[in-house]
Amino acid sequence: MSTFISGLLSLILLMAPADKQPLNRFTEQAVKEHKYIAVYFSGSDWCSHCHYFNNHILQQDSVQQLLNKHYIYYNADFPQRKKLPPEDKQLNDAWAEALNPEGAFPLFVICDEQLQIKSRITRSHTIEAVTDTLQKYSNR
Repeated sequence: MSTFISGLLSLILLMAPADKQPLNRFTEQAVKEHKYIAVYFSGSDWCSHCHYFNNHILQQDSVQQLLNKHYIYYNADFPQRKKLPPEDKQLNDAWAEALNPEGAFPLFVICDEQLQIKSRITRSHTIEAVTDTLQKYSNR
Protein backbone atom coordinates (compact mmCIF):
# COMPACT_ATOMS: atom_id res chain seq x y z
CA MET A 1 0.00 0.00 0.00
CA SER A 2 2.78 2.46 0.91
CA THR A 3 4.52 1.62 -2.40
CA PHE A 4 1.34 2.58 -4.21
CA ILE A 5 1.12 5.86 -2.31
CA SER A 6 4.80 6.61 -2.95
CA GLY A 7 4.34 5.85 -6.64
CA LEU A 8 1.26 8.04 -6.82
CA LEU A 9 3.04 10.90 -5.08
CA SER A 10 6.02 10.54 -7.45
CA LEU A 11 3.65 10.75 -10.41
CA ILE A 12 2.01 13.85 -8.98
CA LEU A 13 5.42 15.43 -8.41
CA LEU A 14 6.47 14.69 -11.99
CA MET A 15 3.33 16.44 -13.19
CA ALA A 16 4.14 19.47 -11.03
CA PRO A 17 4.56 22.81 -12.77
CA ALA A 18 8.06 23.41 -14.11
CA ASP A 19 8.73 26.02 -11.42
CA LYS A 20 8.21 23.38 -8.68
CA GLN A 21 10.30 20.63 -10.32
CA PRO A 22 13.61 21.74 -8.73
CA LEU A 23 12.02 20.94 -5.36
CA ASN A 24 11.15 17.34 -6.30
CA ARG A 25 14.32 15.83 -4.85
CA PHE A 26 13.50 17.39 -1.47
CA THR A 27 9.85 16.36 -1.49
CA GLU A 28 10.74 12.83 -2.60
CA GLN A 29 13.37 12.56 0.14
CA ALA A 30 10.84 13.81 2.71
CA VAL A 31 8.39 11.07 1.65
CA LYS A 32 11.07 8.40 1.68
CA GLU A 33 12.47 9.38 5.09
CA HIS A 34 9.11 10.34 6.66
CA LYS A 35 10.37 13.82 7.55
CA TYR A 36 9.20 17.39 7.22
CA ILE A 37 11.18 19.93 5.21
CA ALA A 38 12.73 22.98 6.91
CA VAL A 39 13.78 25.91 4.72
CA TYR A 40 15.66 28.97 5.97
CA PHE A 41 15.33 32.11 3.82
CA SER A 42 18.32 34.36 4.34
CA GLY A 43 20.24 37.23 2.80
CA SER A 44 23.77 36.28 3.75
CA ASP A 45 25.57 39.40 2.62
CA TRP A 46 23.02 42.11 3.41
CA CYS A 47 20.53 41.04 6.10
CA SER A 48 21.79 41.74 9.63
CA HIS A 49 18.69 40.13 11.16
CA CYS A 50 19.49 36.99 9.14
CA HIS A 51 23.00 36.88 10.62
CA TYR A 52 21.59 37.23 14.12
CA PHE A 53 18.92 34.55 13.56
CA ASN A 54 21.46 32.17 12.06
CA ASN A 55 24.07 32.67 14.79
CA HIS A 56 21.77 32.83 17.82
CA ILE A 57 19.06 30.39 16.78
CA LEU A 58 19.93 28.06 13.90
CA GLN A 59 23.54 27.39 14.89
CA GLN A 60 22.67 26.42 18.45
CA ASP A 61 23.37 22.77 19.25
CA SER A 62 19.77 22.04 20.28
CA VAL A 63 18.44 23.32 16.94
CA GLN A 64 21.19 21.68 14.87
CA GLN A 65 20.53 18.29 16.49
CA LEU A 66 16.81 18.50 15.73
CA LEU A 67 17.39 19.64 12.15
CA ASN A 68 19.99 16.96 11.44
CA LYS A 69 17.94 14.14 12.90
CA HIS A 70 14.36 14.97 11.98
CA TYR A 71 14.25 17.30 8.96
CA ILE A 72 15.26 17.72 5.36
CA TYR A 73 16.98 21.11 5.71
CA TYR A 74 17.78 23.71 3.07
CA ASN A 75 19.14 27.27 3.30
CA ALA A 76 17.62 29.38 0.51
CA ASP A 77 20.10 32.25 0.44
CA PHE A 78 19.45 35.47 -1.49
CA PRO A 79 22.69 37.45 -1.44
CA GLN A 80 22.85 40.82 -3.16
CA ARG A 81 26.59 41.12 -3.80
CA LYS A 82 27.62 37.50 -4.22
CA LYS A 83 26.58 35.79 -7.45
CA LEU A 84 25.08 32.34 -6.98
CA PRO A 85 25.47 29.53 -9.51
CA PRO A 86 22.41 29.45 -11.82
CA GLU A 87 21.16 26.12 -10.45
CA ASP A 88 21.29 27.45 -6.86
CA LYS A 89 19.46 30.63 -7.86
CA GLN A 90 16.79 28.58 -9.65
CA LEU A 91 16.34 26.33 -6.62
CA ASN A 92 16.18 29.28 -4.20
CA ASP A 93 13.65 31.06 -6.42
CA ALA A 94 11.50 27.91 -6.52
CA TRP A 95 11.56 27.69 -2.71
CA ALA A 96 10.66 31.38 -2.42
CA GLU A 97 7.76 31.07 -4.85
CA ALA A 98 6.43 28.04 -2.99
CA LEU A 99 6.95 29.10 0.63
CA ASN A 100 7.92 32.78 0.84
CA PRO A 101 6.26 34.76 -1.97
CA GLU A 102 6.25 37.95 0.14
CA GLY A 103 10.05 37.84 0.43
CA ALA A 104 10.35 37.97 4.23
CA PHE A 105 13.86 37.78 5.73
CA PRO A 106 14.86 36.02 7.85
CA LEU A 107 12.18 33.36 7.62
CA PHE A 108 12.30 29.73 8.69
CA VAL A 109 9.53 27.53 7.29
CA ILE A 110 8.53 23.98 8.14
CA CYS A 111 6.44 22.23 5.52
CA ASP A 112 5.35 18.77 4.48
CA GLU A 113 6.21 16.89 1.29
CA GLN A 114 3.34 18.63 -0.51
CA LEU A 115 4.85 21.99 0.48
CA GLN A 116 1.95 22.73 2.82
CA ILE A 117 3.29 25.11 5.46
CA LYS A 118 3.13 23.81 9.03
CA SER A 119 4.97 26.67 10.72
CA ARG A 120 6.56 30.04 9.87
CA ILE A 121 9.26 31.20 12.27
CA THR A 122 10.51 34.78 12.17
CA ARG A 123 13.25 36.71 13.93
CA SER A 124 10.88 37.53 16.78
CA HIS A 125 10.86 33.90 17.97
CA THR A 126 13.05 32.86 20.89
CA ILE A 127 15.35 29.84 20.86
CA GLU A 128 12.86 28.08 23.15
CA ALA A 129 9.98 28.74 20.75
CA VAL A 130 12.04 27.48 17.81
CA THR A 131 13.12 24.27 19.56
CA ASP A 132 9.54 23.68 20.76
CA THR A 133 8.26 24.05 17.20
CA LEU A 134 10.97 21.78 15.81
CA GLN A 135 10.19 19.17 18.43
CA LYS A 136 6.47 19.42 17.68
CA TYR A 137 7.04 18.44 14.03
CA SER A 138 9.94 16.05 14.59
CA ASN A 139 7.89 12.84 14.68
CA ARG A 140 5.89 11.89 11.61
